[in-house]
Amino acid sequence: MAKFRWVGSGQYARRAITGPVAFLAVIAQVMPALEARAQGVEGGAPDAETSSGWIVTIGATSLFSPQYEGSAKYGLSGLPSVSFRQPNEPEDFGAPDDSLDYTLFSTSNFKVGPVVNLRSGRSTSDDIRLAGLNNYPWTIEPGVFAEFWPVPEMLRTRVEVRHGVRGQDGFVADLSMDLVQQFGAFTLSCGPRLSLADNRTMQQEFGVSPLASFRNGLVPPFNARGGVKSIGYGIGLSYDWSEQWRTTVFHRYDRLVGDAGASPITTRFGSRDQLTFGLGLSYAFRLNAI
Repeated sequence: MAKFRWVGSGQYARRAITGPVAFLAVIAQVMPALEARAQGVEGGAPDAETSSGWIVTIGATSLFSPQYEGSAKYGLSGLPSVSFRQPNEPEDFGAPDDSLDYTLFSTSNFKVGPVVNLRSGRSTSDDIRLAGLNNYPWTIEPGVFAEFWPVPEMLRTRVEVRHGVRGQDGFVADLSMDLVQQFGAFTLSCGPRLSLADNRTMQQEFGVSPLASFRNGLVPPFNARGGVKSIGYGIGLSYDWSEQWRTTVFHRYDRLVGDAGASPITTRFGSRDQLTFGLGLSYAFRLNAI
């Protein structure tokens, strides 16, 4: 199964908050056409025995999250999503905080492939106290992911390693583990999260050069070194109203540690505790091959 999800937080995503609203409006407008195309469906459910065509899932998610890494101020953001799979292919589990990925190789309990994430930036518009610092724009982070299920359909481990496309970007790595349990129409997932970053990424997000310190006047110089950036957990709960409609609520907590937590940008302007709340809605339909 391939997943395409536009992800982001902070200023860039907050400016796109109308995206999910408009996306849901589009879903409502095209629903009759989607239903008409959903052939081979009995009672509105895709026929998994037919191997032709695709099962397409479209959706939108609203987020309430920090305005930038280490911020104590929160804002609304949003992201649309789309995934597709063949009718005879089982639906894969995906955590709400997974990045966009495409599976190139898979076995019964392992898969690997490319991954892409959209990382938000930081600017003075997020907080006037950031004036004079070396703020940074949003960037695209391509990379690779690997996923392994030690206990099939119950315990998933995943690692993503990515690097931004701009010259000043660096490497980041996200490690996660999810216990996945299904209770009727409900699917509950939860587990720990660990994020790491190299020297370049840490200095960009949490470092303060002597010149930036002089321009800002509120924080001292600080050299942020690479290592563990945050530890935390993620929780998601999905409910399938039907074979087509699904609602997902989720929460993620990250505690900034190491130089990310010790940075004066975090301690004087923000908070080590980073909370994210989300609400998503998706719709699946059958698209027959032409």
